[in-house]
Amino acid sequence: MPTPAQRRAVLVISATSGAARESVLGEIGKRYSEDYGVVATATAVEAVAALRAAADRGDTVALILADDHSPLPGGGTVFTEARRLFPDVRRALLIEWGAWAESETADAVLRLMEANQIDYYVISPRRSPDEYFHHTVTDFLLEWRRASGERPRDITVVGSESAPRTHEIRRLLTRAGRRVDVVAPDSGEARALLAGVGATYAGVPLVRLADGRLFTDPTNAQLAETNGLTTDLPTDTVDLAVVGAGPGGLAAAVYAASEGLNVVVIEHEAAGGQAGSSSLIRNYLGFARGISGADLSERAYQQAWAFGARFAHTREVVGMSVEPDGFRLEVAPDDHLLARSVVLASGVTYRRITVPELAPFVGSAVFYGASAVEAKAQTGRIVHIVGGGNSAGQAALHLARYAASVSLIVRGANLAESMSRYLVDQLEASGVHILTEQRVIGGGGVDDGSGARLDHLVLRHRVTGVETTVASDALFITIGAVPHTGWLADGILRDQWGYVITGNDIVSEGGRRAWPYERPPAPLESSVAGFFAVGDVRRGSIKRVASAVGEGSVVVSSVHAFLASLPTAPAARR
Repeated sequence: MPTPAQRRAVLVISATSGAARESVLGEIGKRYSEDYGVVATATAVEAVAALRAAADRGDTVALILADDHSPLPGGGTVFTEARRLFPDVRRALLIEWGAWAESETADAVLRLMEANQIDYYVISPRRSPDEYFHHTVTDFLLEWRRASGERPRDITVVGSESAPRTHEIRRLLTRAGRRVDVVAPDSGEARALLAGVGATYAGVPLVRLADGRLFTDPTNAQLAETNGLTTDLPTDTVDLAVVGAGPGGLAAAVYAASEGLNVVVIEHEAAGGQAGSSSLIRNYLGFARGISGADLSERAYQQAWAFGARFAHTREVVGMSVEPDGFRLEVAPDDHLLARSVVLASGVTYRRITVPELAPFVGSAVFYGASAVEAKAQTGRIVHIVGGGNSAGQAALHLARYAASVSLIVRGANLAESMSRYLVDQLEASGVHILTEQRVIGGGGVDDGSGARLDHLVLRHRVTGVETTVASDALFITIGAVPHTGWLADGILRDQWGYVITGNDIVSEGGRRAWPYERPPAPLESSVAGFFAVGDVRRGSIKRVASAVGEGSVVVSSVHAFLASLPTAPAARR
């Protein structure tokens, strides 16, 4: 069987019209034939035969463009068969220009997308070269390459799959855009690698870079630096410190830096926050096919950087104090940053479940959040997800590409109250099992010699109390949320759960003692003037990516107004 590096990805074109097939084949052949195999067929049955032949050869199919979505003799369509054989394949309905105005075509596109059979549609070329056509195709191929990992690996991690630190290293490096392979310490590849550099495995992960450098259990800061990311804090006082590089923090950085402010963003993990781990965000404005959280985060990060915002990656703010000329942020391990104003955009983390039996598996088979990075590791496994929100739905759809079985465990009687309708429809079409009115109360596994391995969960029905034991290889938990605001100064008013209270709610909740200033608080301002909060960490925020981005952009006008009221002018951007 060819290795991934030896395989040649295939593009399959299936068009019933000879003219359309010739047009598409001509454009595809000119641009992509040197790097991809190209197969053209006239019917869906022929396309399925081509897909199966590619699978038998050990090839992979990156993209299928087909205009025939009729049912196959054995059931399903050419698109369902493509995904069954190649989980990462991108699938598009091929249509003619203007056909979206025809009710039959429009209904087909919407129905196939709702059933999760296609990713979108592609318009047949109308001229040569047709750059609009190629823009769509190359977007699909880029998405496929990112999802499949079909590119030369940058980094090899020698570590046990049952070790949480191995998973954390892979997740951090993958979120940074690196191609990571994890090899077991007792594998032939690991032994050869370690012998070649004169190293031994001592129970902690070893990371080997493409240039030959070897790190033994590197810190997150070291991992960031190997990717060219800055971890240092500036010594000068900045106009604005943004704590957290999720959607809200990145938006604040973009708008503040673009308007001339001296901005530093501090992020304790990876840019993008929880949204950065989402496999696909379908309801974000401007991306008709949807966009992955990692791609959206990378675009926002690059945009902020291009405007001059500075970043301190893998640094955690652990304390703060209000100084006469601004704020002093204490940053672990032993550092600080001085800022005239602060935007808190640290988001929230998923609430832990109190099931002691599952504690040994956290980080190796039990995951808080649903990182797309872990999805491929679940190939052929039985997977469960706890949660009824959009994040849980997106994770379930992505995991369904690889796992043998995906089940969503929901506390409520249905999903309609907590999840977007399009996700509910796609979950049903993808065969995801919905287990309503259930909660996880136990679980366990076995030690196969390389570490503890999860093999079952215990569920309890919330109404009847009936307990059920189900087989499970992995559990993803996306329930509730906890803001980490314990490090904030006492003067910043928070509710009983730790969410920061902002705007007029400060006066209504805490009275004049909570807001002793003559002017009213700005809409996103905390009870300490000049300290703002946006996104999930703020009480009353709408838990959506678009909402966080909106708040991050809007807060900058309030930051400007606050800085203008200070006796010293804003610092020049550097």
